[in-house]
Amino acid sequence: MSPMAKSSEPFEVLVADYPSSIEDYQRAQRAPKSELPQLSDDQKAVARGFKISEEEYARGVLAGIYGREKERSRGKCLGEEIQKIIDSIGEDGHVARVVFETDRLRWLVTIRTSKRLVNVAIPLELADDVLDSALRARVEELRVRVAEVLRAEAVSKP
Repeated sequence: MSPMAKSSEPFEVLVADYPSSIEDYQRAQRAPKSELPQLSDDQKAVARGFKISEEEYARGVLAGIYGREKERSRGKCLGEEIQKIIDSIGEDGHVARVVFETDRLRWLVTIRTSKRLVNVAIPLELADDVLDSALRARVEELRVRVAEVLRAEAVSKP
């Protein structure tokens, strides 16, 4: 399979939680009421339990939705960067899945090789540096991390 064919294969991006930042919260506060999500009965009960209005709770939910969308977009960019690395080093494989693990402060990238699936854990700080600043040293660190996992996979083949 050519590198171009590998790069064009779609991959899944999962963000299981609803991470949100101050910017997401501020954006949700500015959103018109028409953009607020409909709350489920359970969510309405939680709002009552916290003694906050349904609108205030809905704005918190919206901030989470904004955060999730932002992280999903970042995961797509990270997956594309890792696919470029795979293609550039000439290793077998393509990105199959990118998962944001908020509780472990990392991205877990699953790469499908001709033999099996392998995982590469990318610390959140490294991913942020690569995506936000494209710092040469951090991009190289990511390249080394991916290459080591793929080369270990190649060595383990029978």
